[in-house]
Amino acid sequence: MGQYGRNQVAIGTAISLLVLAIFIALQESNPESLHRMAQEDEPIETSTAILYGLSSICFLVFACRSDFLKERSRLCYFMTIGWALLMFIFMGEEISWGQRIFDIATPDALREINRQHEINIHNMQFMYTFLGGKHRLLIIMILTTGLLLPVIALSEFGKRAIQRFAFPVSPLCYAPLFVGAYVYPRYYYPIMGNDAVEVREFMMSVGMFSFSVTGAIYPCTLFRVCMSKA
Repeated sequence: MGQYGRNQVAIGTAISLLVLAIFIALQESNPESLHRMAQEDEPIETSTAILYGLSSICFLVFACRSDFLKERSRLCYFMTIGWALLMFIFMGEEISWGQRIFDIATPDALREINRQHEINIHNMQFMYTFLGGKHRLLIIMILTTGLLLPVIALSEFGKRAIQRFAFPVSPLCYAPLFVGAYVYPRYYYPIMGNDAVEVREFMMSVGMFSFSVTGAIYPCTLFRVCMSKA
């Protein structure tokens, strides 16, 4: 592992553990303040939406800068553009597509099938009836994106699969942040309720932003190819 590799691991792990430690400290020392910050349209939710939006932009920059993608067919851009699109959707869903910002009323037909009576998909009744709810899907994404795929990428088989399908995978150094996003609400939900879920979503957004900005700066790393090339 070169100097860049060591620095990436050190910085990524430090970011991950610092964010987790901050939220543990806040809950243990000042839960009232954390509760206020976790309410709708307050700093945690707003920051989550902003980070998802920035992640979308960074994935697009990553797609433009990657020599690995330029050397392959246009179809190989599909996965990276897919990440950018998904992060844009996450941003929109987080703020209910600007409904409260622009004071847009929820149509009656949508109000009847949305648990929070808002303009978004993740609170639709079918998400709970057929898919087990947004929390289950989010947990699957957190553990798959932040832990499972990076671990698989450590093997030669995993590297070959990543490169064959041009599927960008988060650096393993951000795993503590994604794992923390899973563990934190598992422990604190009985105490904090939905506040713990808001923290989970924020921690995931930090993880996705770290993932995407690493790709924007060092595109090669997400495909596990030579670090001297983009």
